[in-house]
This record gives sequence, C-alpha cells and structure tokens, in this order.
Amino acid sequence: MKVKLPYGNNFLEANIPDENVIDVIYPNEVKPEAEAGEYIKKALANPMGSHRIIDMAEKGMKVSLVVDDNTRPCPTWEMMPHVMDELEEAGIKKEDISVIFATGTHREVKHEEAKRLLGGNYADELRYMSNNCKGDDFTYIGTTSRGTDVKVKNAFLESDLKILLGDVEIHYFAGYGGGRKSILPGICHYSTIQHNYTTNFFHPMSKPGKLDGNPMYENMTEAARLASPDFCLNIVQNANHEIVGAFAGDFDMVLRKGAALVDKMYKVKVSEKADIVVTAADGAPHDINLYQAYKAIHLALNVVKDGGIIILAAQCPDGHGSQPYHDWMSRYETKEEMQEELSKEFVPGGHKAFYHLKALDKAKFFIVSDMDREMLEKVFRMNVFESVDDAINEALRIKGRDARVLVIPKGTTTLPI
Repeated sequence: MKVKLPYGNNFLEANIPDENVIDVIYPNEVKPEAEAGEYIKKALANPMGSHRIIDMAEKGMKVSLVVDDNTRPCPTWEMMPHVMDELEEAGIKKEDISVIFATGTHREVKHEEAKRLLGGNYADELRYMSNNCKGDDFTYIGTTSRGTDVKVKNAFLESDLKILLGDVEIHYFAGYGGGRKSILPGICHYSTIQHNYTTNFFHPMSKPGKLDGNPMYENMTEAARLASPDFCLNIVQNANHEIVGAFAGDFDMVLRKGAALVDKMYKVKVSEKADIVVTAADGAPHDINLYQAYKAIHLALNVVKDGGIIILAAQCPDGHGSQPYHDWMSRYETKEEMQEELSKEFVPGGHKAFYHLKALDKAKFFIVSDMDREMLEKVFRMNVFESVDDAINEALRIKGRDARVLVIPKGTTTLPI
C-alpha cells in the first residue's frame, strides 16, 4: 500500500505491506458549502451572546485585534477584510487599530510573516506587535479561583473594543485551541502562563478533545473573562485547510460551537491498537518545528501498543522550535526528574520535554526530518531515517513481519479514539 504523508509543503511516500495495515485514518470529510468569506460574513452578522462589531464600534474608539502567530494554521488573512469592513463602516480609522499577535511564550512575529498572516497591506497599514511575554507592558487584572494572577498586555486592556480572531482545533492538554486561548497564553505575562501550566498541567483531565472537567480549560476561561474581550471570531478548517465553519460572539460559546464541528471531523474511531503507527504532522505550518510536530506523536499514543513504535514524518525547517524543550531534554534523564522540577517552577518548553520522555516510556520514536541528525538522536532520543520506507522496514524487523500498522497522515489534527 502506498500512502502520501504531508511534509512541509510537499509529500513523502510510504510503502507498507497490505497485510500489515489495520487502516489509514483521515479526519472525517466535511466539505465547504460556501466560500470562506460567506462563512465569515454570516458569522459576523449573527453573533452568539454579543452584539455585532458594527453595533459596538464607534468613531474614535481604540480597537485591538488579537490574532494567531505563524505556528498556527489559522487563515487570519481570510478574516481580516471582513472584520476591517465592519470597523471602517462604523467609522474606525486604521490608525486607531492595533494588531496583537498572540505569541504567548513563542518568538516575535517577523515583518514578512506578519504580511503573510494578515494578508493585503495590513502589516504596513496597521500597528502590530507580538506578546513578548517577559516585557514590562502588562497589568494585573485579578486572580482566578485556582490562584493564577492574571497579567495581560496593556495594549489590549487599553483598547475600547477588544476582538479575538482565531481557529478551533484539538489541543493536547487544553482540550481545544481557540476562544480563550487567544488571551491565555496568547497575550499574558510569562508568570501568568507559567502558573496556569504549573497548576493544571499534570491533572489527568487536562487532555485533548476535553473541555468540561478540564482544569486547564476552566482556568484559561476564567482568566479570559477577567480580560473582558468584547467579541470573538473563530473558524474551523477541514483536513484540506478549507474553512467549513465560522462562529462569532462570546468567546466560550464560539469555542464550544467550533469544538462540536471539530469533533465531527477529527475524532476517529480505530478498531484495534497498533504495533507500529506511521504518522505525519500535517505538513506546513504544523511541522514548522519539532515543538509543534510533537503533537502528532502525542495523539498517536492513544492507539499504539505498549512497547510499540511511532514513525513521524516532520520537516521541521525551524529546528526544535523551543530552547527550553531542547535544554530540558539535554539536562534530565527521566520524566520523574522533570516532573519534580516542573512542579516547583513550570517552564514552557520544559513541559514538552516531560511529555516527550513520558511518551518514550510507552513507545520508540522513529523520525524522518530535515532537522540535525545528531541533535535528534542525542538530545531528543529519536532514531533517524533517510526515508519513511527505511523506518517502516526497520520497525517491521523489530516488531515482526506480522506487526499491525496504523497510518495517520494528518497526525496533529486527527484524534484516534
């Protein structure tokens, strides 16, 4: 059997003996029933739990638009013209609009990236900034019931009209991305992000595809309420990165509506667990770095047998993507050491290393990547192969010629259950 695996902006081919294959699982197909712009305009005209932008905006108001950075697949450029139309119709001038990239703890967005993400000429016409979570331009606005002191970017708090733009997709411990995630971690201070993780990360209900009872989701939602966003617009994309839904209004209502559509597409039932899982990180931008691409491994853990092998295809042109992730993998030998340190002080990136080591207790990792081979082998403890076929052949040699193989080409967005 031949299977194409997304790899950056291209594909790699995997050849697997038919008799070994359990299944090749993809997200359930949902086709767009309208143009992207039609979904967005309809959502903007029919918000849930809030007024329309055009009814809230008034001439002279300062407006902030919180948008995703380049590690997310959100097509902000599809949303921007329609949101800007409503703002301009209400008399808002471009010089009164600020764009905040919800980078959380990620690096700053570069100008060329901003141009691509925003589309049109918005990066040249509008003031924009990244979160820079360790800066001094944050204000304390309250404490959540779980003890998180919430410090939010001043540029957002000082706005008269606060708008969140994003997408809803599965997240491996926050349940789903979207909604409140634009606030926390998106535009919060490092100390707020750190405490949210420290308090909730190790809880067994902090897991993918789960909202109710998930303390990470609940704490983030509480923090976002303190920041008082006025409006949220989130889209949902199918496996082909086509917009198949858009929802607007109150950020939590938007998230839940989006999550229901995500579940319909991306939660996929599997008949049996596999000795070998062959997966890919959905290609660009999901496999921009190992930090992001790891999500495909994390979701594959649901369906690989103990002692199994996970083969990951991920280009990772930006390398590991997180210095703490790299450093913690270098510094600690066991997940127990990491958990002890993270419990004292949560380090974003260190948490990824903890998940990585915890996963290695269950399965071996094989990888095909453009990343530095020595780093992958020595630091990230992954077996590196020149081709997916080489990795498959070695996995079959180890697990036996009767080994059962499951293939997940879109591994960061498919939740096998």
